[in-house]
Amino acid sequence: MTQRPTLTQTTMTQTSTIARPRAQDAVRHGEAELAAFLALLDRLDEDDWNRPTASAGWDVHAMVAHVAGQHEEGFRPVLFLRRLRRARRRYPERTSLDAHNAYQIDLLGKLGPGELRRKLAADGAKALRARRRVPGFLRRLGIARFFPEEKLVDPTFGYLLDVLSNRDTWMHRLEIARATGRPFETGDHDRAVVAQVVLELARSWPGPPIVLELTGPAGDRWRLGTGDPVATVTVDALDYLWLLSGRDGEPVVKIDGDESVRGRVLAARVVF
Repeated sequence: MTQRPTLTQTTMTQTSTIARPRAQDAVRHGEAELAAFLALLDRLDEDDWNRPTASAGWDVHAMVAHVAGQHEEGFRPVLFLRRLRRARRRYPERTSLDAHNAYQIDLLGKLGPGELRRKLAADGAKALRARRRVPGFLRRLGIARFFPEEKLVDPTFGYLLDVLSNRDTWMHRLEIARATGRPFETGDHDRAVVAQVVLELARSWPGPPIVLELTGPAGDRWRLGTGDPVATVTVDALDYLWLLSGRDGEPVVKIDGDESVRGRVLAARVVF
């Protein structure tokens, strides 16, 4: 009988080797994500724009308005400050982030699908060019003063620009794809987005060491925790990031080893 390999013999990527993307790499990933997002919009029909998404209260049209607003503010920081100030006045009962998002949709949601798509394409390119020019001292500034209710692992503009901006657009693209039944196309930049999520998951992982195997084109195998893994956890990469983001749904999780880790795997969350 062939001896079964132990969990420690599996090939995997150490999360300690995952580095925060360099600014120029993050811009390149942002360009790829913007292209993928626009390509998805090109596949939508008129009815698709009215379909509800997993973000409560947002249909596809509202979600695209939000993404367009994010990119427009990416190269017009004064516009961001003005909108945030007005959003807080309009929605005093909401967090600063929720109020800001709602105000973006109030403004840009008035545009038709074609106009929104053209605006996102033009402003997205400008925002990504602007990211390349952000100096180091600005990247190190904190953003807690703008969104004090949000608990970020790194509350700096650099983290917002290099990690969260691409992650936010990526997740909204996945929401639109699932809301409309359109395919979610993946490329090299998707693996980079997933790796950054796994890095943050690993840094806050409260459980015993495991091997996390995320399947699909954007996935890989990683070790979470230190010491010999007690289980190998296998789950679809897109489904698991969907769960980590706090969206409804429970992915199919296969566990080879200590079954007690299931609860921690399903309870984990990462900021998107």
